[in-house]
Amino acid sequence: MKSIMNLPELLKSGTNVSVMVTLDDLRIILKEATAAAIPVGQGNPANDYMSRKEVLALLGIDSSTLWCWEKTGYIKSFPFGGRKRYRREDVEAIRTGRKGGRHER
Repeated sequence: MKSIMNLPELLKSGTNVSVMVTLDDLRIILKEATAAAIPVGQGNPANDYMSRKEVLALLGIDSSTLWCWEKTGYIKSFPFGGRKRYRREDVEAIRTGRKGGRHER
């Protein structure tokens, strides 16, 4: 005898299953998923990330200091178009002293 599971139970079970969905149900699922999705480009990467030069100027540090901070994990860089970028929130945390301790990980 087959037991019927609801979707949350099925997802929690972690079992490998095949699911049959009607075309109408699939349309409803996709419509709900796209309505809940965050549009691409919602955030502005130019405002969320800073260039290396901007970080150096804002924090008043030398490039070797920034390099050391990256190596010790104090700040993380992200590649964008072959150049490093730094999250503005991370830089602001360092600037305002919210990033605790010296070279905190």
